[in-house]
Amino acid sequence: MSSKRKVLIILIPLFLVLTLGFGIAATAKAVEFDQDGIVEADEIIDDDLFIGGDTVEINGTVNGDLIAFGSVVKINGTVHGSLVTSAQSVLVNGNVDGSVYAGSGTLTLGSKTEIGRNLYYGGFNLSAEPGSIVAKDLLIGAYQALLSGHVGRDVRAGVGALEIDGFVGNDVIAAVSGPGEVQQAFFFPSAPGVETVIPSGIRISKDAEIGGSLEYKSSVDQSDSIEISPAGGITFEYDPALDPQSDIDEVGRVSSNAVFFSWLIKQIRVFITLMLLGGLIIWQMPALLKKVSKKAERESMPSLGWGLVSVLIVYLGAFIAAGLIIAVAIFFGIVTLGELSRVALTVGFSSLALILAAFGLLVSYGSKIVVAYMVGKLLIRWLAPKFEDQPIWPMIIGVLLYTFLRAIPFLGFAIGVFVTLVGIGAMWLAYQDYKLLESSSEEAVEV
Repeated sequence: MSSKRKVLIILIPLFLVLTLGFGIAATAKAVEFDQDGIVEADEIIDDDLFIGGDTVEINGTVNGDLIAFGSVVKINGTVHGSLVTSAQSVLVNGNVDGSVYAGSGTLTLGSKTEIGRNLYYGGFNLSAEPGSIVAKDLLIGAYQALLSGHVGRDVRAGVGALEIDGFVGNDVIAAVSGPGEVQQAFFFPSAPGVETVIPSGIRISKDAEIGGSLEYKSSVDQSDSIEISPAGGITFEYDPALDPQSDIDEVGRVSSNAVFFSWLIKQIRVFITLMLLGGLIIWQMPALLKKVSKKAERESMPSLGWGLVSVLIVYLGAFIAAGLIIAVAIFFGIVTLGELSRVALTVGFSSLALILAAFGLLVSYGSKIVVAYMVGKLLIRWLAPKFEDQPIWPMIIGVLLYTFLRAIPFLGFAIGVFVTLVGIGAMWLAYQDYKLLESSSEEAVEV
């Protein structure tokens, strides 16, 4: 391809983008950015909204997703999308049609709260007042959760203290500390906006209603604090990890056995995975495997260097590409081409993710298969030359040897890095040979 044609291919799309961007800017609406932190009661935002400030108040309507950050965030209006928020204190007392993702010192769901999907919360305190509604699931990781409202489906919690005197449609599944085992200060030196700090443990009042089962893990059975009998029954599971008085030596012995079996299963899994993928390559691409492994055998040190360069270039290039994708999306947003901004983000990051996934497979598995096959072939050539032409035996021996060496602490890590870089570098060198051969063929045809 001539240099003039390359220039035209680059300039023509750029010219069209600029022409469309500045020529029809008034016909489209981009994502909204609000700096004053307030959406008035009669204000309507017909798009996604990013908003920040010391105090953020949403009293109007957002016809899209809402991303809000500040010291205090108050949602009194309506969000026809999902809410993502982080603050010291969050108060929701309005409608959110989608899900709520919140991280804060405290989150309060007022009596007028209606969340159309799920609530995900991480922080110190969650208080759901009577009348509040979470239509589907509630997932929480915090010190305390005070649930007096309505949860349509499941509650899943990992907390120090859990109190329920509201409605849960399905199951409650929780890991809860024993009574008096956890000090509030251990989680939070101070809890701004939290009016009540309750003792650790689980407490289910007689006014609560659980449509499914109650399953909880703790250091002690807390049946005395559960005043109802859920339809699905109550299941208590003793968890030594939650028991500060448990026998440390016994736990250590159990953990050691579990660690050994986990290690063994991991090595078997690695061997089986590499063998399956290696067998697939032998079946479908035997010539390519031989070519790349031969390149790794004959040019091991150049492969090592090119492998390092290739890994750095790909991941650094991915970082730069992500920045360019964001820059293009911001450009479209500035010229109020919101749809093109979304297209740029979707197509750009999808393509980038696909490239990184493919390269990740080569790094994680392809490089190991190439080097394992090369080493197995060298050993077969030395020990049993008559089996050298049967590719499955070099693959089995090479993968088995790699799995064993990779499992050695510290040394295994170094071996893994070395094998990865050599394998990737050999692939790169084989690709360069292919490109050189293709270029020579094209020149011969032109002559």
